[in-house]
Amino acid sequence: MSILHLGHGSEQPPKAEGKIRLYSMKYCPFAHRVRLALSFKKLSFDIVNINLKNKPEWYLQIHPEGKVPALVNLDGKVLVDSTAIVNYLEEEYPEPPLYNKETITKDLELLDQYDKIVRIFSNCIHKKDNKPFQEAINEISNYLVEFEEELKIRKTPFFTGKQPGMLDILMWPFVERSKALPILCKESLHFEKEKFPFIMKWILEMKNQDFVKENAESYELFAKVVEASNAGVIDYDNV
Repeated sequence: MSILHLGHGSEQPPKAEGKIRLYSMKYCPFAHRVRLALSFKKLSFDIVNINLKNKPEWYLQIHPEGKVPALVNLDGKVLVDSTAIVNYLEEEYPEPPLYNKETITKDLELLDQYDKIVRIFSNCIHKKDNKPFQEAINEISNYLVEFEEELKIRKTPFFTGKQPGMLDILMWPFVERSKALPILCKESLHFEKEKFPFIMKWILEMKNQDFVKENAESYELFAKVVEASNAGVIDYDNV
């Protein structure tokens, strides 16, 4: 496992026999999704962290765009995109399952909706639009109404049922980082929690999961990484 983020001029770590390899960046929410899925399924894997601002030459042969995450399976096949990787893991390692057959159609619809929340989140933290901060928060709240209603209808602690699944895992990294928003935007966060009692309960249930605890990241550190990255002076290993 590469604890440090490998950059230009580094050597590619040798393959760890019998282990899936995840190319990651410690603070990336998309790579976090894959770590959660691997841990949830209790798979044997190692992590190689990549310096995204000073990428190793050899990494571009693995992922031509130089992005993370990238997963290399036991046969040497490379998979990219967090959602595609987690779906692959579900197909290849079906236990414990990430989908509930009774809700899978709706879950896929909700995942499409959640992509809109992710875009708003990303635009906020990377200053990609001039939308007022509270307007962005209100948009996120509007999208979350459907998620709240779905949990209310299902009467289960997680979207998949009695245990977390695909939707829970893909949502979580951004929920965990949500408190970074007011830090990065330098404005107070006005989010009406009382409108979302089922989501608030879901958050507490997720925080108590061992695989979530094992992969938890500090939102304060995430905010520092984003600020430094936006300023072009990031050192991933000394945040």
